[in-house]
Amino acid sequence: MAKKNKISVILTLILIFVVTFSLLTACSDDNSVRDKNTILRFSAPEGTPALAMLRLVEDNKTIDGTQMEYDVVNPSNIAVEMSDKKSDIVIMPVNAGANLIRQGAEYKLISIAVKGSLFMVGTTANGGTISINDIKGKKIACIGQTGVPGLIFRYVMQKNNISVLTDNTSKPDASKNEIFVQYVADGNAARTLLADNQVDFAVVGEPAATAFKASLGCNAEMDMQKAYADCTGNTDNYPQAGLFVKNELSKDKAFIDALFVALKNSKNWITANPASVTEFAKTKLYESAVFPAASIPRCAIDAEKITEDGKNEVITFLSAVAGKDSQGNIVNWADLKNQLFA
Repeated sequence: MAKKNKISVILTLILIFVVTFSLLTACSDDNSVRDKNTILRFSAPEGTPALAMLRLVEDNKTIDGTQMEYDVVNPSNIAVEMSDKKSDIVIMPVNAGANLIRQGAEYKLISIAVKGSLFMVGTTANGGTISINDIKGKKIACIGQTGVPGLIFRYVMQKNNISVLTDNTSKPDASKNEIFVQYVADGNAARTLLADNQVDFAVVGEPAATAFKASLGCNAEMDMQKAYADCTGNTDNYPQAGLFVKNELSKDKAFIDALFVALKNSKNWITANPASVTEFAKTKLYESAVFPAASIPRCAIDAEKITEDGKNEVITFLSAVAGKDSQGNIVNWADLKNQLFA
């Protein structure tokens, strides 16, 4: 009898072990790294990057059962969201996010949220397209000195043999292929300089470029995407703003899949309702939001998981425009591929 009881106890223990192991395996298969009682923070800077998460603030207050918090921040503060681990998901310039990862930030780049959407706008005698000759000897305001806008601007100028001056004490000499650039914090600052005739042209992203043309009467523009392509011979658009997520969250397949469904639905609504975007954004994102309907197709928002080809495009882009760190040391981005991407 005692032997039967002993066998019974052993069988019971085995059963408990099997059930426990099955439950643990199920959790592991779910790849969930979330405590669904916590709130995940998703941040983006004002402008087109914020547009990428437009409908999520209303339609996706939870994603895969986890409560979400959405915040639009000043572009100058977006790097802090990653460097201080304030956000679980953040949209920011590709080069800035990649550099933070290179320096140890525990995030992965999982998507290009915004492809190139930069334009130089201003007024010329004939209107239409701004040429390199049009800007020689002129003053230009440019957003994002250390971000993608500044990198693209300087890359295009360098490839066209234009000397970029930052000292405003002397007038740029057109005969020496010189221009003067004043870097500014955001589109509003660029608009003020352009409106007050302190600069001749401004390099800004959408929707600012379209808004400037309407409100300031700018009659000409340079498509910085085309200018970049002309320099590289590569017809693919460059990656402007990336969607970065914390390392552990990037492994959570259920959440990431649900996130991309939400982003795709948001993009589809924006594409189908361009005239309604500004009103929705003012109410749900930030009060000063302005997204003219004509700017929506040029905002180049995306909602796709990054592919292997996409990863290679990012590496190529970073190698071209951000091949050295702030101390002038060469950065081998190809060696950092596994660190950058999930």
